[in-house]
Amino acid sequence: MSKTNGDLPTGIKATYWPDGRRRGYRVWQRVPWPGYPEGRLLTKRFGHAATVTAMQQWQEDQRVDGRRRVDAGLPLPSVVTGFAESAEKYLEAVAAMTEFEQRRYHIQLWVELFGERDRKTIASHEIRAQRDAWLTRGPRWVWEKKQRVLKPLPLSPQEVCLRLRALENLWTVMWPNEPNLVREVPEPQQTSRPQARGQTFADAREVLEQMPDTTTPTKGGAAEIGSLSRIRFHVMWLTGLTQRQIGLLDEARDVDYVAGTITPPLRLKGRPSQRRARPRRPPKPRRFIPAAEPVLRKFFAMGANRPFSNSSFGRTIKRAVAAANLRRAARGLPLFDETLRAYDWTRHTFGTEAARLTKDPKAVQALMGHATVDQSDVYTGAANNEKVDRAIAALDRLARPRPVVVAGGGNLGGNVTTHVPPAFDQSARLVKRKNTQ
Repeated sequence: MSKTNGDLPTGIKATYWPDGRRRGYRVWQRVPWPGYPEGRLLTKRFGHAATVTAMQQWQEDQRVDGRRRVDAGLPLPSVVTGFAESAEKYLEAVAAMTEFEQRRYHIQLWVELFGERDRKTIASHEIRAQRDAWLTRGPRWVWEKKQRVLKPLPLSPQEVCLRLRALENLWTVMWPNEPNLVREVPEPQQTSRPQARGQTFADAREVLEQMPDTTTPTKGGAAEIGSLSRIRFHVMWLTGLTQRQIGLLDEARDVDYVAGTITPPLRLKGRPSQRRARPRRPPKPRRFIPAAEPVLRKFFAMGANRPFSNSSFGRTIKRAVAAANLRRAARGLPLFDETLRAYDWTRHTFGTEAARLTKDPKAVQALMGHATVDQSDVYTGAANNEKVDRAIAALDRLARPRPVVVAGGGNLGGNVTTHVPPAFDQSARLVKRKNTQ
């Protein structure tokens, strides 16, 4: 049997080796358990040749056995031990975190590596080896023929950092009084500084105009007026907020139309290891441009302020960019870069335009909600690069020799020579000034 996760029933997941080869399947089932209102999670691994019928039969056996033991008052069998058991307890302890699904996925990756080993047998060099494997071989999920598949491609340093920090936090929560061996593994560093890929407001509006303001009809239904993706895109490039932030906005709590301010939720961004305890800074209101007010009112009236799929949102923008490029090609205009992300068309565009117009890093920091002015350098740097380009072009024009027509020869009665500026004579200038006095 060879099925992708999208084809498998609930509670069955395909697993892979780091090089992308199919490893087998992990099956889980919740059973009645004292002290656990929702039941305890039982898991079991199956080989890559296992059938769906066999795995579903195991799930049913666990449900029946669990109910029978509870009714008879018999002791329930142990589920998992070692690192896997600690990982399960950790996930129960952090179930209220905002990005819990992502955290659970990252912890499961470490469980697949360490299994039920005693945590005291885990060494930092094993974590380092796994870090390097992800950075060099992956695997990474990619879209291919409208489905997600694992490919032996390197992961980004940001993704590997998130996985390391998940394991580091597990160690901190479960064994707070012991040395955290994850901190002995250096986090991968960015190979290059982040580049601002923001566009102009005019370009963003051109893309916006290619988004139909209607919903995608369901099968057998009709399209309705009001596209959530369109209004979300409009709000994001007029305010500089991220997808997650606009999905958590509350009009009564976060928006003050009289003062013209908006208080977005704080962004959950990672920070380097070797952390120190620090208080969580409260969110601060930031001003929004007057043009954003009617768009914000429409955004809340449509109920668009709820979490949404980033991938679906990104595909909507890519379709709009492709449509805009068709129109630009017909008019002989330069085409938009179709590799730009939703983030580039919205938040990066807002930040780059703010830096281009204000030329003030502090103002950009306030508009973007950055904790430090250094975070605004990526936008002010992009604006400065444009000024440097204009300065170089102007200096280049001045440095090139200019042709000057001198009378006394040539077919048209003059010779074309290179203009040489006269030497500056300071003494002659002083004499001339003295005579005028």
